[in-house]
Order: sequence, then C-alpha cells, then structure tokens
Amino acid sequence: MQASFLNPLTGRQKWQLALGLAIIYVPLRIYMNVLVIDQAIFFHKLPLWIMELLITTVFFTVWIKVIEGLQQYLVGKFGESFFDDFRFLNQLFTLLIAIVLAVVFNLVFRVLWHWMEILWEQQGFNDLIPTMWPDQLQQKRRANNSITVMALMAVYYLATHKRVYQKLQQVHINEERLEKENIKAHFNALKNQVSPHFLFNNFSVLTSLVETDPKLSVEFINRLSKAYRYILEQSDYDHIKLGKEIEFLETYMFLLKIRFEDKLQLHVVIPEPDLERYSIVPLTLQLLVENAVKHNQMSASMPLIIHIGVEGDSLLVSNPMQIRELPEPSTRLGLYNIINRYRLLVNRRVVVSQEDNHFKVKIPLFL
Repeated sequence: MQASFLNPLTGRQKWQLALGLAIIYVPLRIYMNVLVIDQAIFFHKLPLWIMELLITTVFFTVWIKVIEGLQQYLVGKFGESFFDDFRFLNQLFTLLIAIVLAVVFNLVFRVLWHWMEILWEQQGFNDLIPTMWPDQLQQKRRANNSITVMALMAVYYLATHKRVYQKLQQVHINEERLEKENIKAHFNALKNQVSPHFLFNNFSVLTSLVETDPKLSVEFINRLSKAYRYILEQSDYDHIKLGKEIEFLETYMFLLKIRFEDKLQLHVVIPEPDLERYSIVPLTLQLLVENAVKHNQMSASMPLIIHIGVEGDSLLVSNPMQIRELPEPSTRLGLYNIINRYRLLVNRRVVVSQEDNHFKVKIPLFL
C-alpha cells in the first residue's frame, strides 16, 4: 500500500510540468532583472535566456524527483498518515529546502551572468551592461531568490495536486471495476448454486432424506434456505466479518456432506478473537471449497480434507492434490475472480501455490 500512496508522476509528466512552470518563470525573471530591452540587447541576451529556460526546466524536474523521493522515504518509514499528522512540518521542511536550492540556483546563474558580461566586454558591448549600486544588486538578488522559492513551491503544490487528481481517478476506476467484479461474483455464485447439476444432486439427496429421515430433510431444507439467503444478502458487500463467512461455510459444508458424507472433511483452526477482528470478501471460502471439490477425487479411504487457518495477516486454505480428470478444461474463473477482487479492494495479492503435494491459497485479511 505504501508504494501506491504517493501515486508518483511519470517521467514525461514531470518534464511537462517543469517546462510549463519554466515558461512562466523565466519571462517573469527577465521582466524583473532587465529594465530596458531593445533589439541589440534582445539578440545578445537571447542565448542566455534560452539556456536559462533549459536549465530551469531540468532544475524543476530534479526538484520534483527529489521531493517525491523524500516523501516516499518518509511514508515508508513513518506510514501513510505521516503527511496528515505533520502537514505543517512537511510544508515548512519543503520550504526550507526550496530556499536553499533557490540560493544555489541563483548563485550558479550569477556566475554564468558574470562570464557573459566578460564576453560582452571583450566584444565591445560595454553599453549593454547596466551599472548598478551595491544596494541595488543586493535587492535584485533577494528578488531573484524570492521568485525562485515561489516557483519551487508552485511546482511542489502543482505536482502534489496532479498526484492527488490521478489517485482520485484511479480510485474511481477501481470502484467501477470492483462493482463489475461484485456483479460477476454474485452472478457466478448464483449460477453455480442454481445450476441444474447442483439442484439435481440436492433434490436427489432431499428425496432420499424425505423417505428415510424426515427430520434431517427438514434440516437440509433449512440449511439450503440459509445458504441462499446469505448469497443474496452478502454478495453485494465488499467485505464481511470472517466469523460470518465461516458460519456460512459450515452451512454450505452441511449440504456437501449430506452428498459426500465422510469423503469430504473441513478443518477450521482460527482463534476466536480473529473471527471478529478480521474481515474477508464474501463468498471467498465457498468458491475455494467448491473449487477443491470440483478438481479432486475423494473416497471413504482417501477423504478430501480442506484446512483453513490464519497465517500472519492472511487466511490459508489448503487441500491435498488428489486431482481427477474433468470432462472439460477448467476455466478457473472462480479463482481469478477472487484474485481480481482482492487486488482492487485492498491492493494485496492472493497467493496461489502448490507445495508438498498440497494446493494452497493465501487470502489477505483486513481489519
């Protein structure tokens, strides 16, 4: 998250911003320093002014990079809230740096200007060099330093504004993408649950239960109704408490275990405080369990055991790889949907791996 906090400008954006400010800054600087401009003065000073425009553009670009780098370092060291908590100190520190750089910048130009005056004297253009008293020179230097500091601070605030604008645009784009992903997840969840195959299996189980165990059939219908209610109500939310998702998963597992009996097992080892502390994207665990059931063989002698536990700030879901052949290649849409929704929602990766003959998925948990 820290890497995305500042939303750094691209190199091209830095150059464009620096050039735009330089085009405004250099004419103002010329207006302040040159009292009289005729044709002779214009053509003799034009090379210096062009050089000043180029150097100023480079100077402003470097200034943006330095400030961005410093801010990125502070965010990485003190966290994202640093600039909100210490906004005044940050601006004051930036101003002090700008003052130092402005003095150095104008000192360099003073040296260049001195060399140009020597060149003009050698070429006989002494009349182009105005005579100024020491107090006038001091006032001119202060004015140059002041306008340079103002230009640097203008670049700083414009660059900050542009980064904030870009971040707001990205947030808007992510919201639109997340909304589409939520709609897709809702649709896929309903489609998977209401598919003819799913209904056929559950109705077959229910038919058998009604004949053999009426009491269990009533429980089956209640659990089925509860599962549908959760899907309809919670799939529209961005996140939900981990405890609620585990509660729904137990309902979903009840339906599966009526079909598969002891061939399918679920082991959940999560500390009680974590169930209320952490949140998760709704239907994440249902999709992962469904994915495991779909791709793996199971039997009474070799049951499919799905483990769920907390590892750091992630939820680890794993199952042994007992791969079975599918009639059609898997599209992995459910897994991709989970990965995309977490990337957009919390900007953290869902880690999928295969280790020790186990298929593992690490889901980011957030507060």
